[in-house]
Amino acid sequence: MRETMPQLEKLFVPRSVAVVGASPASDTISGRPLKLLREFGFPGHVFPVNPKYRTVAEYPCYPDVASLPETPDVVLVGVRASLVPSVMESCAARRVPFAVIFSSGFAESEDRGAQERILAIAREGGVRILGPNCQGMVNLVSRVPLSFSASLEGGCILPGHVAYVSQSGAFGFATFAMGNDRGVRFRYVVTTGNQADLDAIDVGCYVLQDPEVRLLLMYLEGVNDGERFLRMIREAHERHVPVGVLKVGKSPSSRAAVRSHTAALTGDDAVWDAVFRQYSIISMEDAEDIVNLGLAFNAPQRPNGNRVAILTTSGGAGIVTADRCDDMGLVVPPLSGTTQEEVRRHIPPFGSSLNPVDMTAQVINDPEGFPKCLRAVLDSPEVDMVVSVHSMITGEAGWSMARSLAEAWRKSTKPLACCWLIDEAHGGPFREFLREQGVPLFQSPRECVRSLAALAKWESTVPGKIFLENNPDGAGESACPLPLLPSFSGTLTEYDAKRLLKTYGVPITREVLCASLSEARDAAETMGYPVALKVMSGDILHKTEAGVVALHLHSEEELRNAYGRLLERARTFAPHAHIQGVLVQEMVEEGLECLVGVKRDPLFGPIVAVGLGGIYVEVLRDLVLRKAPVDEATALNMIEQLKGYPLLAGARGQKKRDIAALASLLRIVSEFACAEPDLLELDVNPVFVRVEGEGVVAADALVLRRGGIS
Repeated sequence: MRETMPQLEKLFVPRSVAVVGASPASDTISGRPLKLLREFGFPGHVFPVNPKYRTVAEYPCYPDVASLPETPDVVLVGVRASLVPSVMESCAARRVPFAVIFSSGFAESEDRGAQERILAIAREGGVRILGPNCQGMVNLVSRVPLSFSASLEGGCILPGHVAYVSQSGAFGFATFAMGNDRGVRFRYVVTTGNQADLDAIDVGCYVLQDPEVRLLLMYLEGVNDGERFLRMIREAHERHVPVGVLKVGKSPSSRAAVRSHTAALTGDDAVWDAVFRQYSIISMEDAEDIVNLGLAFNAPQRPNGNRVAILTTSGGAGIVTADRCDDMGLVVPPLSGTTQEEVRRHIPPFGSSLNPVDMTAQVINDPEGFPKCLRAVLDSPEVDMVVSVHSMITGEAGWSMARSLAEAWRKSTKPLACCWLIDEAHGGPFREFLREQGVPLFQSPRECVRSLAALAKWESTVPGKIFLENNPDGAGESACPLPLLPSFSGTLTEYDAKRLLKTYGVPITREVLCASLSEARDAAETMGYPVALKVMSGDILHKTEAGVVALHLHSEEELRNAYGRLLERARTFAPHAHIQGVLVQEMVEEGLECLVGVKRDPLFGPIVAVGLGGIYVEVLRDLVLRKAPVDEATALNMIEQLKGYPLLAGARGQKKRDIAALASLLRIVSEFACAEPDLLELDVNPVFVRVEGEGVVAADALVLRRGGIS
């Protein structure tokens, strides 16, 4: 069984490192690791391994791992793929704790078995593998570069509070270089490559133990275990560490053929989006997001709300920034009279003390103008964050503003960010100074506001609360201690599906399964007209398409005519179908049609969905998803997020629907999904939501389970 939290201390802080395939050519994959270890001042022992040389880069060189004077904590492997198995055998014989394999030509190549061979050798000898096909890692705090990436050259990279884990080596270190250039201070950068053994989740769990980590960023191409991933997210949130994920390739299977409406609307992309929202994971879209989130979250200040003060030397830039705040859900509130009065003392008469505060470029004429305005808005109780948008302020005035901004940022307890709209020739030194001082510096108002919005949204969450709601331990318990699906044989009809749901407490329509016309007449008389007739057959799952449904039957004559006609259509549509019977069902005449459904995702398990039902489901595709189980508060929040929610809430004089009853049904269905491990898909559509206080009723249901049609 895989270890949940492998002990990676010797990988991240090794006492000794061997470099197999070491080369004196310092700009090659096999030569650069030695160069980086020297530049970083790695404090441990370094052992080049190559039978061609006696020394490499002034280090004594050894012919093989077996001849090393001690067992290294980490072996870096940079030889061609065909030689890697023999290297791993040597590592296993010496009981080397960790091997970082740069070499390519394994699971990503035609010889997929090559990766399994080296993994088998490693497991036999107790060696943990990072890679293969990775660019290694760097621990900037302990000065441990276990990589060949040119982005690390120079050895003077300042450590910070951002941990970054990337499945892609090239993308990971390229975006690290971009972020470092823009002022992001990383603490760890780890690339996992093919993940033959250690994966991004293992590494993420380890770096989260460092109390100095303020943000975990991840580039993910895929995960093998959704629950392990979510346990890592829970751990991060328990430590109050936000997680930003750039998830690529989210929808490779979302176009696959499906048989239920729910599955058709809950492809991989939608499931990932739902999990991100439910577990407060910050979604990233490209490399710029990695940089900008790193800038915002690396800083120690955190906001108490979403109110922003904008301080600018350009009225136009201030308006653009205010518009972007509105787009991102941030509030630009009016400043108090006291704050405005203080600001007016330091700006020209044609400036504006409103919010945005337009100091105009003339503020540079007063050396105390900018710092006093900045102090006024930072001290304002109606402000949670401050954005300072500078225009073409140059020369000594530019230096004065830069120094004032850096000093204010160091003293501030509120987030303070800068956007300096200036070319490199005139503004490069100012921007470089601010980066060195740690001030979050963004290239555009949009980038700045989007990052602050992510910061405010994260801080507005209650750490741990949402995870208690979705903790699988003990969650999802129902009145039925054992799964009930196995007690049904064959493919479930609507009648079977609703009997199953009723056992869990789902309110269903009054209905009787009839084997003859006389039974159908008696059932209709007892139930009262109007009624509906439906042919029940596990071989005809979509009854409307087969034409085996008759609605609004108001008399015995209409029932008699419909009965024979429906059976004839069923035999024509599926000549060999097994007919379970004809369902006589009450007609529900009042209620808004909704859908409640489940899809069992291969990674995250049952995903529960709610949306408008009936004809609306395909036309509007208005659906909200969450990982099951959900409590009623979460279910209510899902319903409120529907675009069609005003229809439920009683828009334009309509009667308010029983939203509480719909939320209760959603909770029950989510618990049902967790209690039935064989459930693949469920559609309860339509669910008629009656007026407030009168409940809901399920009028149709489709259940698909593992094994398909039996």
